[in-house]
Amino acid sequence: MRRAATALAASMLAGCGFPGEPLPPALNRPLRVADLSAVQQGSKIVANFTVPRVTTEGFPIPGTPEIEVRVGELPEGTFALATWEKTAARVPAADIKVDNNHVATVTIDASKLTGKTELVFARVLGPHGRNVGWSNAQQLTIVPPLPVPQGLAATNAPDAVRVEWHAAASQFRVYRQSLDAPEWKQIGTADKPSYVDSTIEYGKTYQYEVQSVEKSGDKSAESEVSQPVSVRPEDKFPPAVPTGLTAVSGARSIELAWERNVEKDLSAYRVYRDGTRIADGLVTPSYSDRDIKPGVKYSYQVSSLDAAGNESARSAPVEAAIP
Repeated sequence: MRRAATALAASMLAGCGFPGEPLPPALNRPLRVADLSAVQQGSKIVANFTVPRVTTEGFPIPGTPEIEVRVGELPEGTFALATWEKTAARVPAADIKVDNNHVATVTIDASKLTGKTELVFARVLGPHGRNVGWSNAQQLTIVPPLPVPQGLAATNAPDAVRVEWHAAASQFRVYRQSLDAPEWKQIGTADKPSYVDSTIEYGKTYQYEVQSVEKSGDKSAESEVSQPVSVRPEDKFPPAVPTGLTAVSGARSIELAWERNVEKDLSAYRVYRDGTRIADGLVTPSYSDRDIKPGVKYSYQVSSLDAAGNESARSAPVEAAIP
């Protein structure tokens, strides 16, 4: 009986009621910021990163974590992060905005930093300032603010919109948005102050913005984005004049043929005889004229039409007659 009681007691101590060794307290240190990016935009440095939502132990960060961002000049010689940290300026909390997706946007005044090479670091602090250290570094050489493109204009072009502006820069980025794609997206770059957007659809309204860009070290400095310009392109451009028209005389007809147009919105062809339209709505580049008289010489021309009803000029005339 005594042996059985001893075994039962041991079993109870080994069960879930036994507290075991005390666990160390959770440090509640947020994960390290790993995706810091930064770019010079006008006279500012704009940095972005994802704010960690859990601690190194995998638990949600208690309360609202404190965000610390510092910017300071890259020192000459050997770099020591701890030394740099002591002299780097801390960005005011009011200049750090966090959106609903936990992405932080940091705006840093760089108006007095032209010509200097700056480092940016970020970290998130848990309770009592606990953290796992600084993020990845971002290094920028600050250049004079780039000119904002001015006088933006967007006009109709054949199957396209032509965007033009004024600014002295080595390169530009072009952005576009529309009702069915409301997010601004970069659609291309230009090495001169103009850009042709050939991905438009007639009848839709588009807005365009442009930004100056310049290489600075291994990064690109940017200007502020221009004021937007809006345009609703309309198809007012006729297709090309048909080419290669030939007229071959047969026994009772004159057979016409020409080269096919390549426009994507081509709708039909028209045929003219002695200046009078004799055929319309042709979808193939050929026509057989049987309403003719022997011994009479006829002059033929053809034109092309697009889906909007725009008609090209008439082709060069060709002549033919049947015996």
